[in-house]
Amino acid sequence: MLFRSFMTDYEENPGRIVWGILCSFTTAFFAGALAAGIYTGQLEQIIPGFLTICSRPSQFTMDYFELGTLGGAFLNTAMVALACVLMLKVSQAKCNGLTVAAYWLTVGFATFGMTFTNIWPFFFGTWIYSKIKKVKFSTVANLAMFSTALAPFASELMVRYPGLEAHGFTVAGVLGAILLGIFVGCVMPPLIAHIPTFHLGFDLYSAGPAAGFLAFLLYCVLYRSPGIEVPTNTHLGEGYKAFVNVFFFLVFALCIFTGISMDKGSLRRYTKLLKHHGHKTDFTTEFGIPVTLINMGMYGFFILLYYNAVHGFVFADGAVTFTAAKFTGATMGAIMCMFAFVAQGAQPATVFPVAVGYALASLLPFGAAYFGLVETQNWNLCTQAILVGMCFASGLAPISGKYGFFAGVAAGAIHATLVMSVPLWHGGFCLYNGGFTDGVVAFLLVPVLDRFYGTYEERMEKRKAG
Repeated sequence: MLFRSFMTDYEENPGRIVWGILCSFTTAFFAGALAAGIYTGQLEQIIPGFLTICSRPSQFTMDYFELGTLGGAFLNTAMVALACVLMLKVSQAKCNGLTVAAYWLTVGFATFGMTFTNIWPFFFGTWIYSKIKKVKFSTVANLAMFSTALAPFASELMVRYPGLEAHGFTVAGVLGAILLGIFVGCVMPPLIAHIPTFHLGFDLYSAGPAAGFLAFLLYCVLYRSPGIEVPTNTHLGEGYKAFVNVFFFLVFALCIFTGISMDKGSLRRYTKLLKHHGHKTDFTTEFGIPVTLINMGMYGFFILLYYNAVHGFVFADGAVTFTAAKFTGATMGAIMCMFAFVAQGAQPATVFPVAVGYALASLLPFGAAYFGLVETQNWNLCTQAILVGMCFASGLAPISGKYGFFAGVAAGAIHATLVMSVPLWHGGFCLYNGGFTDGVVAFLLVPVLDRFYGTYEERMEKRKAG
């Protein structure tokens, strides 16, 4: 009876079901916070840990598992998620695949860069934008979530700027963060609307280039031009591999179970989605919510498998050693951010070539160390920045979908070589660093592919023509 009611609601108002799904994920994070407190024996530290996270700078990347305990990080994630779903509800926004993306990108960074305190200036700023342009806030609610890509700037102004040590909240700092939020909230919507002409729809993380270029401007204004020393905030722990795996396994399995229960034929139709190129699409509209839910689960398991299977190979002292990925707050956040466009083009078949490209690119620093060109290997597949980078490289999935496997491999390899250098542009204050890099890769690669390679369909037609 419950799923029959779900299907009735879906047919009458699919946006309501999307919102309900996001509420379910939010509830899971609250449950995860409680379970994490019990698992670590730090139940009494959940709220203090959450408050610590909310009162510290959030420059990319701080591991909130380490800063505020596992339970505190989950509670911060749950509170950020709650803020998003309440904003959608109060504004009566129409929820679709883009809403799913905006939600997961906001929630995803709540374990290593986003806090319950630093999102509000941007929500407020986008609301101001809606008043200036005389449009309903519901039409820009998704953009409010995307604007939080620059949340670390707000934390800096509130608790640290212009020094190197956090001094706590000040009235001037809070007012500065609000003014920053108004500026970003008013500028991001037109930038996001324009940026597809930059990457031609081949960057699923379309807000990434907009956020990156704007972060570059703010970084220069606040730090580089006045000569203010740039703080560093990176600190990583050992992570919680077992807990993160069990949590996501349950969440992804429930997605598949729910999708099949809503529509028995959805699993069969999912094979059609796996053949889709993922370029300029919304799976919730094209394939329906049940099939999209199955993609959420299947793609989620694909992500989880990748992070468990990937190993970095390091050459040092004449020997090769292998390192596994640490399931830190940043890794968990990367999993959730990689999950963001599960309803708008991301799926296992088109993301796999990008992952292969990352693996091939990792041979470059390994080879440099092996042949003595450098003393120390610069990075490997399990370097934290690369683990997070691979998450956002998945945004290049439409390239492999439209141009084929080897084009996807090339896109992934180029992304891997660029992603650790891009933070030099914005000082680590843009959370969408990998999405920004996606835009640069698409800008460089897609015109060349068009001119010399052609899409998969075009190549097939030429073969048929003889």
